[in-house]
Amino acid sequence: MDNNYNFTHLIYPYNPTDFFQYNWEKKYIYISRKDDFYYKNVLNEDDIDLFLQDKKRQAENDNFLLVKDGQKLDYNYWAKKRDKTNQYLIDTNKIFTLLNQGVTLVINSGHKSIPKLINFCNSLEKELRFRVRTNIYITPPTAQGLAPHYDEHDVCILQITGTKIWHLYHSPIKLPCNENHKIKDFPALGEPDFTVELQPGDLLYIPRGLIHQAFTTDKTSIHIALGLYPTYGFELLQELVELAQDNPTFRKAIPHGFTNDEDKKLFNEEFRQLCQELVDNLDVDALLARKDKQFIEAKGTEDGNRFQDWLNINQINLNTVLSRRQTVVFSTDKDAENIYINFYNKRLVFPKFMAISLTTIISSDSFVVKDIGGLINDKGKLDLATKFVQEGFLKIENLNADVP
Repeated sequence: MDNNYNFTHLIYPYNPTDFFQYNWEKKYIYISRKDDFYYKNVLNEDDIDLFLQDKKRQAENDNFLLVKDGQKLDYNYWAKKRDKTNQYLIDTNKIFTLLNQGVTLVINSGHKSIPKLINFCNSLEKELRFRVRTNIYITPPTAQGLAPHYDEHDVCILQITGTKIWHLYHSPIKLPCNENHKIKDFPALGEPDFTVELQPGDLLYIPRGLIHQAFTTDKTSIHIALGLYPTYGFELLQELVELAQDNPTFRKAIPHGFTNDEDKKLFNEEFRQLCQELVDNLDVDALLARKDKQFIEAKGTEDGNRFQDWLNINQINLNTVLSRRQTVVFSTDKDAENIYINFYNKRLVFPKFMAISLTTIISSDSFVVKDIGGLINDKGKLDLATKFVQEGFLKIENLNADVP
């Protein structure tokens, strides 16, 4: 895994253990690095330049936002409508005109379309075991994009280019996590609790619920807002609801308009008892496993050089060096007859006698095909290696390594 893409590098010199114990969901962090190129492998100006050269990028679905002084600009100001499809496409000429006028450009979900951000987020998700998202903010000099606000998710601000002044205030609501907790009318902000001018390479961690605002100085600013989206406790209760549906008693209808008071009272007592039994028999590990399974199924594929691997698939031989794709997230399980490897929303099935062979593949960072262990012959090794390359779990490092 590229060290520039791991969580330890992201929050250095803090270490992950201290971060999650003392700051996560609690207190902001400001890290000054005095290193303009700290995020060079995550995003730079050239990446954005290439991104904006694509004339067919859709403006809809909040792929882009243009805002000034907290106000969102309508599509008609910066996009063009295609007559045949009624889709709005970005008009880069209009966008640059607006940038010259102090409008902030927000590229939402850059992790879906900019290769380096895709790899960056995939690597973090593999470590954290929860979703991360990125929005890119490009703000001209002496300008402010968004009005004071707070987010329903924790955010890491990665300053890429230029400088930006941030004001952090208070938290009007503890640990908000969806629109139901949105407070529209803030109390008076008063003086900020913390003010900082971020330089390139700096990081600012803002826990969800903490009101903040930012504006540029005399330089254009580019920063990434890295949103962190873990599973929350109430989401485990939602999984518990799914499990409750397996119990026929929970599937009975609740009291209706003709239910008498005595039957309502009886229902209340029985339902309370059912809930108590459900909690008493609660298997928290099973709930966590369900959420992790959902996370794995939703993970996107790592596709770097995958087309090249596909072209060379028939040339794999016993001396070929393969490696596990760095950001692939997987799980294994088994029953009396089979072993299952789960990744990329797919499930590969193998007989149990192949356990040792599969261990070579899923546990090794890299290996030579002929070194696959277990009770399979050379043809079996080639077939197994080819299968995992085809499915995108492994990648080809060297087709014909000079190995003894």
